Amino acid sequence: MLKQEIIKQYIATLKEDNELDYIFPLLLKQMGYRILLTPKQSKGQPQYGRDVVAAKNVDGVDTLFLFELKGFSAKDITDRTLSARDGIIESLNASKNTKYRDASILGLSKCPRKYVFVHNGYAEANALLTLNDYVEENFPEGSFDRWDLDKLTTLFSEYLFDETLLTDEESYRLFKKVLVLLDGEGNNFKDIVSLIDLQIQKIDGKKTEGRRAVINLFATLRLIASMIYFYSKDCNNLLPAKFCIDTILVKTWAWILKGKKEKKAAIIKHFYSLVLLQVQIYEEYVNKILSVARLNKSMYGFESSDTEYIFYPLRCFDFLKDLTYFFFLTESIGRPTQKEIRKRLDTLRLVIEKNTACTMPLLDTHSIPIQMVFLYIYGRSKGNKEDVHFLGKYLMDVVINMTKRYQDKKMWPEMTGNRLALARSLYAKDDDYCCESSLLLTVIFELIAYLNIPQLYTPFKKTVEESGVNLQIAFPVTDEFDIEQTLFEHRLYDEMAVQTDIKLPDTLDGFHKNYSKKYSSIAYRSDVAGFEFMRVLAHKYYETDLFPDFLGRAYCVD
Repeated sequence: MLKQEIIKQYIATLKEDNELDYIFPLLLKQMGYRILLTPKQSKGQPQYGRDVVAAKNVDGVDTLFLFELKGFSAKDITDRTLSARDGIIESLNASKNTKYRDASILGLSKCPRKYVFVHNGYAEANALLTLNDYVEENFPEGSFDRWDLDKLTTLFSEYLFDETLLTDEESYRLFKKVLVLLDGEGNNFKDIVSLIDLQIQKIDGKKTEGRRAVINLFATLRLIASMIYFYSKDCNNLLPAKFCIDTILVKTWAWILKGKKEKKAAIIKHFYSLVLLQVQIYEEYVNKILSVARLNKSMYGFESSDTEYIFYPLRCFDFLKDLTYFFFLTESIGRPTQKEIRKRLDTLRLVIEKNTACTMPLLDTHSIPIQMVFLYIYGRSKGNKEDVHFLGKYLMDVVINMTKRYQDKKMWPEMTGNRLALARSLYAKDDDYCCESSLLLTVIFELIAYLNIPQLYTPFKKTVEESGVNLQIAFPVTDEFDIEQTLFEHRLYDEMAVQTDIKLPDTLDGFHKNYSKKYSSIAYRSDVAGFEFMRVLAHKYYETDLFPDFLGRAYCVD
């Protein structure tokens, strides 16, 4: 695929609000324009037919440029878009007849004006004739210009992307490979990770990170995510897009923390635009699956055979992670009403109730979605008895399913997250299947204690102790590593210490009194910056075990 075609496909997919509005001023800055007004600055106010106002010296004369942007459903010039309310002609009339004032710029009122209509589409022949007639009658010769999709493609290629993604042959090679293999069977998306790592390495390798380099980095990352999103939709598989935007966010946030840039407003503004793209991708991904996940046993592969004993639970827990994270994400950047939160609680409960495999953990790392579900429901239930009862039943089903599997096959959930060993253990335990130790089982006992269910604690304790499994707790090593930064760089191994041979008190009352975890909470810079949900994403993405205080300070002592 030609570079120009890649850029054209990207620009053509941009919506006007928060997409074309966002990236177009970046292009103008690269072209040497001085930006005076952006859509964000005028949001909620009358724009009078100008989305972006900029100034530039043209042939020795300071000139004022008034840009009107149209995208999405209005990106093409048709008879409808010309005459519609707030359409092209109405916007151009407003721009022409309304003066732009800025007292801080001397001589601005005397500067010649140029009106530019920008749209990431094309013009129908008849409509273009109408527009040309209108322009000739209403604008002085030479004062009007139109930038369509072809013009924008040329400008973006020349001024913005040619300095980042598309001049680096290795990046371009990886990008083509990603797009070719996007929907390939067994794709583990390692090329997406390599492509994103390469973009961050390029800016890390510079002695100084100029403003232009930062703008180009974020524009490139957005281009990568947007293009993969576009082609993921085209092949009706949004999983690559979801993986890509997750990778971009964790890798970029690691770079921000490493350079201590989380307090720089310009950097955070760029990062937030990536977060909004993640919301858009997740919303489409989650809603697509929810359309069937609300139905009874709907995530079960009915055409499969015994393999669904493995794949059905894996599918369910992966979706639980994504669904719960999506709720954490959207609540962190917005303010949902109690009615909206109630709807989300009911949705989460319904997915679990309709898909029994949500209570059949097969990997020790399934402790992550189980705790995410518990924290989300318990933290927002506000004492609602039905929610608490649901969590109790959920825990009971988890305990029953794990107990039955152990009694039948002598297997607790696989400790190391080895999915291949799990698959090989469909009928008999594989040599590489490890379950002699467990962090998940310890978490389950904590959750039982949270809900105070002695009738579940005692028999489960008996089964666990008779099995001889080594109960463990994982702690981040905070005195040797910058744990927060490292959390976003890779799955934590050497950075984690493990307390083994956890002894359970005889009774649940004894657990409440004597069970404790020596752990001091971390003061997260991510939380201060307003991106607390990013920590949840890092644990979900890398499958790093959640830290001891994820559910709160209960059972933690300094």
